[in-house]
Amino acid sequence: MDTANTVDRQPLNNSVIMMLDDEPIIIDLIQIFLEDLGYTNFTGITDSVTAVDKIVECQPDLLFLDLVMPEVDGFEVLAKLRNNEATQHLPVIVLTSSSDAQSKLQALELGATDFLAKPVNESELALRLRNILTVKAYQNQLMYYDSLTGLPNRKLCQVRLGQSLAYAEKDQRALAVLNLNLYGLRTVQDSFGSSVCDKLLKQIAAELLECVRASDVVAFTGNDQIWRGMSRVGDDEFLIVLSGLRSASEATFVASRLLSILKIPMHLEQQDIQVNACVGISTYPEDGRDPQALMQSASQAASEARLGGPYQVQFFSSDENLRLRERMRLESDLRRALADESFYLAFQPQLDARTRKVVGAETLLRWTHPERGPVSPAVFIPVAESSGLMEELGHWVFKTACRQAAQWHHNGTDVSVSINVSSQQFNSGNFIASIRECLAETGVNPARVMVELTESIAVSNVDSNIRILHELKSLGLELSVDDFGTGYSSLRYIKDFPLDEIKIDKAFIDGLPAQKGDVAIVSAILMMARRLGMKVVAEGVENVDQYEYLVQQDCDEIQGYFFSRPLSAEDFEAFCNQCSSRAAPVF
Repeated sequence: MDTANTVDRQPLNNSVIMMLDDEPIIIDLIQIFLEDLGYTNFTGITDSVTAVDKIVECQPDLLFLDLVMPEVDGFEVLAKLRNNEATQHLPVIVLTSSSDAQSKLQALELGATDFLAKPVNESELALRLRNILTVKAYQNQLMYYDSLTGLPNRKLCQVRLGQSLAYAEKDQRALAVLNLNLYGLRTVQDSFGSSVCDKLLKQIAAELLECVRASDVVAFTGNDQIWRGMSRVGDDEFLIVLSGLRSASEATFVASRLLSILKIPMHLEQQDIQVNACVGISTYPEDGRDPQALMQSASQAASEARLGGPYQVQFFSSDENLRLRERMRLESDLRRALADESFYLAFQPQLDARTRKVVGAETLLRWTHPERGPVSPAVFIPVAESSGLMEELGHWVFKTACRQAAQWHHNGTDVSVSINVSSQQFNSGNFIASIRECLAETGVNPARVMVELTESIAVSNVDSNIRILHELKSLGLELSVDDFGTGYSSLRYIKDFPLDEIKIDKAFIDGLPAQKGDVAIVSAILMMARRLGMKVVAEGVENVDQYEYLVQQDCDEIQGYFFSRPLSAEDFEAFCNQCSSRAAPVF
């Protein structure tokens, strides 16, 4: 892959052209002519007072400038442009009806690029325009792009970062600068030569570009233009500007993805070459308010990350860095726990509301850390999701729960197991194949397995999800929507889903039977479910008043601490036997 070709290369007729003239008719005539030539990105300005600010903000490739204008003339505009770092090299073609040599000399001294006489000769304008833009494109390539990788260099990076900061300040949005620091290049050069080292850098640049263009990065950050903020700012440094930052986790996610690419050895010259790397992150406005300060802070953070060993990520901010270290330590422990199968399952009984017999169990993932003790799923599940572990972890949960259900059935305890499926697991291309594997390997009766989806999963990408749900039904599985009622967007689709069960979220059970709002919502869900032929399970039942009200309303099944906390597999089986030995157990 040629990295240089992946960088934003605009043909000349896509160049941004601006024109400042106090006569609108002149602007209109020039615009019509330029559009005939194929130049469609044109902006005309008639107010010379505000013109400089607009030109600096737009950063055009070329400016047509009238000299004689009221309030602020063309000479003053030209002087301000040349004194501004962002526009000091902007090509400016002066349009003048004057043949006064003194005016032309003054304009040249101020930095005018060329002159065109009014009225403008169209052929001459076309020739001058193309020549100047061609020269500018060549100069830009030399001045603003790294000759080896084709990426923007430090100079262009500073200009673009300055523009991004202006937008961030205007929109009151955060921004992050990621400094990816390579080390080990000297060893590569000494071992294989400078030619191989150059090829390695080009391949690294290409891989990093593909990484920030990948669908998971785009989806996580909500930004499909991250790659435009990537530069090579030193022999062993790459820099990525992440604009419109919503949270620090986005910067962490991108940094982790970049490092994951570099953990895989690069294959060159029939050799696998490993290069170590780390990432330092600075954020606006906490760590700096100008390009130089943010770039320096990110570089310092990368240097500190390097002290911690290969593939470390560190924020410049000490507080954020502590949180990052904690998250990365937890991620490492999660990976180890998954490899060692240190997780275990707990099962919360689900009872028939009328008979109070155990008919099912909700499967709950649990983790006891060797040093911290029990870790709440509310803590470790988000880390598993952001680090890409949920698909593997979800597969383990599904297989283990199916195996347990098969064992219970073998022991004479015939209950269903409800298994929550994460969005990452459900949306993976391997989901159906993974479920088939679990069913085949464990030998469980699919009719005794309930797949639970959250409401948000169910209503995203509806057409595709309905197809997947029908595939699950074809395998003999039961389907449930968990936490129903927390998002009303599913009501318009629920009739099309092949569902067997709806679970009412605990938030609507808490107020029963006193809260009129909760009563109305629960009653509506029960009525809708009955008409659609679906079973209803009430979650989070904690007292006798809630239980008796739900029985009166013909709710099918109940689960919650009123009956039992989540139990181990052995305790759950004993609880089932206890309930079966009594016609109507009292809790």
